[in-house]
This record gives sequence, structure tokens and C-alpha cells, in this order.
Amino acid sequence: MPHDNGRIYGSFKKICIPESDLKIEAESILPNLKSLKFDWETGQISDSQLSFQIVLLYLERRVKKHPFLRMGKPLPNRTQSKEFLEVVRFYGMPDTVRFALWKWHIGEWDIRLINYNPSSLEMLESQSRGYRYSTISWDHAMEGSLVEDKRDAFEHLLHDLAHAYMFFREDYDFEGQKQFFSEMWLDYPKYESVLETNPVFRSKFDYCISDMNSHPAHLTSYWNAIRREAGIPIHSDLRV
Repeated sequence: MPHDNGRIYGSFKKICIPESDLKIEAESILPNLKSLKFDWETGQISDSQLSFQIVLLYLERRVKKHPFLRMGKPLPNRTQSKEFLEVVRFYGMPDTVRFALWKWHIGEWDIRLINYNPSSLEMLESQSRGYRYSTISWDHAMEGSLVEDKRDAFEHLLHDLAHAYMFFREDYDFEGQKQFFSEMWLDYPKYESVLETNPVFRSKFDYCISDMNSHPAHLTSYWNAIRREAGIPIHSDLRV
């Protein structure tokens, strides 16, 4: 949660701005946002291309000097998004975002852009089927407000792309994560009664199925731990 009582922290803190400045920023880039939204909604620009343009728009607005980095060589033309994403680094953020955008752009990773915040169950189902959502919240972007009182619209998209990287990266066992979430999806009805009566378990369960991407061994360890904490028996013959 990068915004907390006026404090900004987290992986993207270098390129986040105070909440009080968001409305001014939104007013200044509103024509650009409206144009991009129109192009996206009318099919003139793809999901990955829109996300790439959003990153360029906000990063150039927030980083006045050298928002894009390429050691010793001139920057490629930004209209050549494939080449741009292959060689350029973005200032102030982990390279996970750039890499996820590139893999998405060349069609190797199944990331799907939506314009609303999906529920935890929607995220669980998507991951069980091998794809992951990323969100562009147009309303929050155009209003200059925080999504769920946590992140501005730009950082919310970056957060989703960083999670996509953790989901698809080879050394985090994409197929194993997919299998884990598939089994969680199938077994979800068994836990509904506990989820309705135990808010602590509900919160940790929602985190596990929607906002936690890691190696399947870590996911399984966390899942077993929160069940034990909630007093739920763990049987080795069950899928999860």
C-alpha cells in the first residue's frame, strides 16, 4: 500500500507523487487519456500497446530528466514499441514491468487488460486458466484519485504488471502456479462457510488467490499455514 497517511513507499516510490498532486496531473494529461481510451475502446490500439503508451505518458510527466535509460546509445523510436521495450529501461521501477510489457507485446504472455478492479475470485479463475488481468482504471486516472485508497491508476497498472511477471516467469514455475490456482478454484466451495464467518481467514485467503504470485512450494506453504491458523484440517489426500 504505497499511500498511507501521506507516506509513499513500495517498489515504485521513486515515481509516485503525493496524493494532493494527482488531480493537477490528471487535468494536465486528460486529453491524452481521453484519446487513448477512445482508441482502445474502438479497437485501434491493442491492450499491450495501450499499457505501453500509459507507461510512457505518466513516466515522462513525472520524470523530467531521463525517464528512459539506454547506456551509451540513442533511444529507439517509441513507435517501434517492440524494439523500444527490448533495449530501453524505465527509470524508477523494477525491470519486471518492462519485461512483462515486452513479453505481452510479442504474444508470449497472456495478460488481459480490463478497466475495472476484478474480484479475488475473478483473479483466481483467470490464473487457474493460465492468464492474468491487468487493470487500467480510467475513472481514477481521469479524476486523479487513488484506487482502493492505495495506489494511483498508473502505479496500480505497474503493480499488476509486476505480478504478471511473477506469475509467468520460468523460474517461478508458471505451470505449477497454474495447477495450484486450478485446484484452489475447484476446491473453493469447500471453504465458503469458513470464509463467511472468519474475516481474518477471508482476508488471507483473498490475498493468496489474487495478490500472491510465487513458487508453488511457497504458495502451498502459505495456504497450509492459514488453514492451520483457522483450525481447518489438512488432509494429504485432498488436492489442496
